[in-house]
Amino acid sequence: MPIVDVMDLRLVRVAPQDFVQTAIERMLEENVGSVAVCEGPRIVGIFTERDVLRLAGRRARFDEVPVADVMTTRLVAVSPDDEILAAARLMGEHRVRHLPVIEDENLLGIVGIRDVLAALVEQVWRTQDAQAQKTVRQLLGGMTQSGQTASR
Repeated sequence: MPIVDVMDLRLVRVAPQDFVQTAIERMLEENVGSVAVCEGPRIVGIFTERDVLRLAGRRARFDEVPVADVMTTRLVAVSPDDEILAAARLMGEHRVRHLPVIEDENLLGIVGIRDVLAALVEQVWRTQDAQAQKTVRQLLGGMTQSGQTASR
């Protein structure tokens, strides 16, 4: 099953110069765990719940810190045609919960770990796919070993 079948087409974006407070407000408004940081249609970074926690731990002023100063710029991304199993492996290897879906340098959507796990579980039940079973176990094992996976 390709990523395009499960990715969230609703793009929640902020600009690099927006303050962290704006990014947090957008995540709360849209009930998402990350926002894409974009210049036009091109993604330049991602800002996640984990970034918020890191900043809170440093007692940063959310209304004074630009997103560009704290976003993740070394993105782990997939294309819309990538298979869900490959995306799950990528999430596990890089310990990320959100993958931008990019085609020709343009952001098409974001796929989250919940979307990936739901698709994998459906695939396992439907086909008894051994590779999908193994990947689901690894992803869920990574979540329980550390309490949660990294969100970057």
